[in-house]
Amino acid sequence: MSGFARRIRSTDRDRGRCAGAGRALAAAVAVLGASALTGCAPTGTDAPRAAAAPPAASTEPADRAELRPFYQQKLTWSGCGELECATLTVPMDYAQPQNGKTFVLPLARKTAADPAQRVGSLVFGPGGPGVSGVRHLTSGGIESFSKESRARFDVVGFDQRGVAGSKPAVDCTPADPSPGAPAVTPPGGTGGANADAPKPLFPRTDAERRAALADADRSAADCRARSGALLPHLGTLDAARDLDVLRAALGEDRLTYIGWSYSTYLGTVYAEQFPHRVRAMVLDAAVDPSLDWSAQALSSGRAFRKAVDDYADNCANVAGPNCPADTPDGIRTLVADLYAKVARRPLPVKGSTEGLDEATLHTAVTMSMYTPEEQWRELSEGLSAARRGDGTKLAAIARKSASLQSEGSDSPSVPDSSTGSTAPAPADSSNPAPRDNTADVLLAVNCLDVPHPTDPQAYWDVLDRAHQESGAFGASTVLAELPCRTWPAGPTTPHRVKADGLPPVLVVGTTGDAATPYEDARSLAAQLPGGMLLTFDGLGHTAYGRSNSCVTNAVDRYLIHLAPVPAGTSC
Repeated sequence: MSGFARRIRSTDRDRGRCAGAGRALAAAVAVLGASALTGCAPTGTDAPRAAAAPPAASTEPADRAELRPFYQQKLTWSGCGELECATLTVPMDYAQPQNGKTFVLPLARKTAADPAQRVGSLVFGPGGPGVSGVRHLTSGGIESFSKESRARFDVVGFDQRGVAGSKPAVDCTPADPSPGAPAVTPPGGTGGANADAPKPLFPRTDAERRAALADADRSAADCRARSGALLPHLGTLDAARDLDVLRAALGEDRLTYIGWSYSTYLGTVYAEQFPHRVRAMVLDAAVDPSLDWSAQALSSGRAFRKAVDDYADNCANVAGPNCPADTPDGIRTLVADLYAKVARRPLPVKGSTEGLDEATLHTAVTMSMYTPEEQWRELSEGLSAARRGDGTKLAAIARKSASLQSEGSDSPSVPDSSTGSTAPAPADSSNPAPRDNTADVLLAVNCLDVPHPTDPQAYWDVLDRAHQESGAFGASTVLAELPCRTWPAGPTTPHRVKADGLPPVLVVGTTGDAATPYEDARSLAAQLPGGMLLTFDGLGHTAYGRSNSCVTNAVDRYLIHLAPVPAGTSC
C-alpha cells in the first residue's frame, strides 16, 4: 500500500534513513515504510457458530487442474536452529500457472509448545510490504506472540513473493551506483537517486520539483531495469493467492491468521477472495482499502504530525527528565526550530563528513514514533544534543533505524537490552542471509496495489495541500508516491470490502498510531461483515505484542476459542 509506513514496519518496526542527494525521497518513503507444517484440523476448541459454506458449484482454485500441483505439494520441514524451515512453490502468474515460472518462498515455524492442546497453524504477516516473516522468527520474533498462543499454535512465518529469501527476489538498486553510495539501499529509500546535494523535504520551486521528479523517475527506472519481469506479479492480490496455497500445504481447511500493519491489507485481500477459507483473522494496525493514494498520503501526514504532538504532550510521562524542554510547547518549538536550522545548514556529526540535514532529522523524528516506550528517551537525548549544536545522536538514531528495518518487521519485536536491536541469524548458517530488499518491495507493491496519476501536477497539487495541513510530515508522504507515476498498472483499485460469507474478523486499532491511523481501523471494521473493533487507547504502532494484557487476552481468546470481542471494547 502507499500513504504510510507500511513496512515497517515496520516494526517493524518501520525504520528509515537517508543518504546522498536522494535523501528527501528516501526520508519520504521512510515515513511510508512508515506502514505469513504439517497441520491438522482445529481440535474442537472452536466456539459453536455457523460456518460459511463454499459455493455449490466449485470455484476453488485447488480444483483447477493447472493449480492442483501447487495446492497438493507436501512441505518438507528441517531444523533451523530452534525452528523448522521449509519452502513453498507458487506460480509467478496465476493466469498462466503452467508456464514454468514460479516463486519459491521460504517458510519458518515454531511448533506448538503444548501439542496435546494444539489448535492448528497460526500464519502471521509481519508488515511491510517487504518485511521477511522468516527473518522475524529467526531473530526472536516469536516473543511477539503470547505464551498462550505459542502453546496452542504452530506459529508460521513466510517471505512474501519477491521478498528477502524469495527466489526470485526484487532488486531495485541502481545499475551504476555513484562512488561512495551505501552498499545497502536505505530502508524507506528507493535506491535510485545519486545526485550530490540533498533535496528539500518540501520542494517549492519549479527547479526543485523537476529535480524531485527526476529522482523519483530514476528510482522507478532502476526497478524496471533489474526486476522488470517481476514487477507485474508482486501485488497483494497474488500474495493473497499464495497465502491460500500455504494454507493448503499446511493441511489447514481454514486459515488462522494475524497480520500487522501492511499485512492487514494482505489479510483483507485474502478474505475477499477466500471468505469461506477463514477460521480466524486478526488485523492489527489496519489499512483502509477504500482510500486512494492521495487520501492515504494526506491521512498519513496528519497522523505523523499528531504523533509528534503526542510526543510533546507525553514526553514527561515516558522519557521523564530526559525531555528536551520543560513544557510541551517548548518541545514543539525546539523541533520546529531544528527543522528550520538544519535546512539552512546541517549540524556536525562526529566521525562523519556528512552532517545532520533536514532529511536525516526527519527520519530520526518520524521513525521514533513507532514504539514510544523504547524510543522516546533516546529521541529526547538526541534533540537535547542537537539544541546544543551536535547532530551525532540524531544521526545515530537514523542509522539505527536503517539497521532495525533490515532486521525487523511491523510486528512487535524484542530488542537487545544493550543496543535496542535484534541480531537475526540465518536459518542455515552455511548460507549467507538474503539481501534485505525491504525498500525495493515497499516501492514495488505500493505502486502496483494503488493506481497513481501520471501527470506530475496531480502530485504537486496534493503536495501543497499536505504541506499546508501537516508541514514536512505531509510533504514527505506525498513525495514518496512520486516513483509510482511511471509504474505499471496493477489489477486492483480502492474499494470498500466485499466478502460475503466471511466469519467475524477482529480489527485492532491504536488511537495514537502514526503509521496506520486509528480511523483506518474503525473504517475497516465497519466494512467487514461482522467486523469487530478492539481499541487500544495508547501510543505507537500496533497493539498485540506490545500493549497490555487487556489486548493480549482479547486477541488470544478470539484466536484460540473464536470468542467474540464485544462492540466498544477499549483497552
